[in-house]
Amino acid sequence: MNFYKRMSEQAGLLLKQNILLVSHTEENTELLGPYRRFVIWVHGCCFDCEGCLAENTKNGAYTEMSVAELAERILSCDVEGITISGGEPFLQAEALSELIVKIRRVRDTGVIIYSGFTQEELQENTACRKLLNMTDILIDGRYIKELDDGRAYIGSSNQRLHYLSERYKTVGQEYYAAPKRRAEIKFTKDKVTLIGVPSGRVLDIWKKVKEKSGGIISDF
Repeated sequence: MNFYKRMSEQAGLLLKQNILLVSHTEENTELLGPYRRFVIWVHGCCFDCEGCLAENTKNGAYTEMSVAELAERILSCDVEGITISGGEPFLQAEALSELIVKIRRVRDTGVIIYSGFTQEELQENTACRKLLNMTDILIDGRYIKELDDGRAYIGSSNQRLHYLSERYKTVGQEYYAAPKRRAEIKFTKDKVTLIGVPSGRVLDIWKKVKEKSGGIISDF
C-alpha cells in the first residue's frame, strides 16, 4: 500500500474522487498569509500532536464538498489567495491539486499550505509532490508543544517556512517576522470560532468564551 493510501486510511478518511472533506472555511481574512485570503481547514489528520488547537478538524464534524463547488465559492470571493490547513491537507492531495487547477484556470491565485509532514516526507509521494509543485509557501512539520516559541503564524520552532515560488518572497519576509501573534474570535448566530495562531492572552479570553457560550465552539 502506498504512502498516500496508508496515511489516509490511518486517519480514517474514506476519500472519494472529486470530493473534499472540509471542517471549516473562512471567506475573507488577513490571517494565515499575506493579503486577503480564503482559508480552508480540511478534515482528517494522521498525527496526534499534544496541545493541537485544531483537534476538532480531526474528530469533529465535517462537510463533503465537491471540488467544483468549492472552486466556485473561492472564485466568487475577492481574495488574493487561498490558505489550506487542517487537519492534514496532504492526505487529500489529489483533490486539492484538482481544486487549485480549477481556480487557476480562471484567476492567478496564491497557495499557502500548513502540513504536519516535512517537505522531505512529502517529496516521497507522487500525489504530494504534485500538490507541492502548485504551492507558493509550505509551513511544515509536526506541532511540538514544548517548542512553541510564540512566533507569529507558526506553531513551534521546529516548523519551517519554505518559499516554493517567488510569489510571496518579498512580502512574506515582513509578514512572518511580525512581532506578535494575531487571532480572531468570530461570533455567528450558532457558532463561535477561533481563527489563527493565538497568543497566551487570546487563549485566556478564548477559554472564558468557551465557558460562557452555549453555541458550537471551534478552534482553527
